[in-house]
Amino acid sequence: MAKLTKGCQKVLEVLKEQHQLASAQDIFGQMRGDDAAAPGLTTVYRSLESLVSQGLVQAVDLGDGERRYEMVKPGEHHHHLVCDGCRASVHLDSCLVEELEDGIRSKYGFQVKGHILEIFGTCQTCQQVT
Repeated sequence: MAKLTKGCQKVLEVLKEQHQLASAQDIFGQMRGDDAAAPGLTTVYRSLESLVSQGLVQAVDLGDGERRYEMVKPGEHHHHLVCDGCRASVHLDSCLVEELEDGIRSKYGFQVKGHILEIFGTCQTCQQVT
């Protein structure tokens, strides 16, 4: 694994404290709030892309055009339930697609490199409001 730049280290520090998915803007705002000499927004984006490529951070698309990020263990990935009402996300404990990948490999001889899965709907709280 490549040595982490100072920008990457600072981004990871912020993500370690997050208990939910965070956008680059969220991370930048948190860094600026803690340290006026914090890296700029461009550095945050570059750091996030580097961390994603190293497998330390996962990028998640919630369907609104802005990627969110979370720390993962190397080689690990997560899927989420995403509420259309409040945009809250729930981390799923297991991968629902691995068994499907096995079937695809077996039936079609297709070697799957990866997958993306986010499930969109309405959370219990938002269901009670409507």
